[in-house]
Amino acid sequence: MSSNKLCLLLPPVCLLSFTSKISFCLLMILFPDGRIVGGVKVFVTSSYQGDFVSVQQMCSQAGGKLASPQDSAENSAVQQIAAVYNKEVFLGINYIQTEGKFRYWNGQAVIYSTWALGEPNNDINNKDCVEIHPNGFWNEQNCREKRLRPKDL
Repeated sequence: MSSNKLCLLLPPVCLLSFTSKISFCLLMILFPDGRIVGGVKVFVTSSYQGDFVSVQQMCSQAGGKLASPQDSAENSAVQQIAAVYNKEVFLGINYIQTEGKFRYWNGQAVIYSTWALGEPNNDINNKDCVEIHPNGFWNEQNCREKRLRPKDL
């Protein structure tokens, strides 16, 4: 039986599909700081930092996607990893394609958010990507900044 596993790689968080319990267990051995959500999503990190495009590519090369919290439990899992490393983490949410309209990596409208007070504010141009702070709140950020890689495995 196949199940999706959401994984946070530091800095990016990626979602990958696993075909067996063995690969899921291997993931947890390789990434002991990973967080499990609902028994089907796992957030892990590899301590890599990069800009939005590079972390997105790394997730894709690993067979995953940047993590995109869709509820408070998923947000909490990503936040816990960001807190362990005391680093901001890029999420798979941006408005690169449609200015002012935040979308998940798959183009769907964002259904859950937990913006920091006063965000999003686009106070500086080119803040098209979204990061999560170690406290769990979101901020819009320039996609060229280097952040932890979140990965949805």
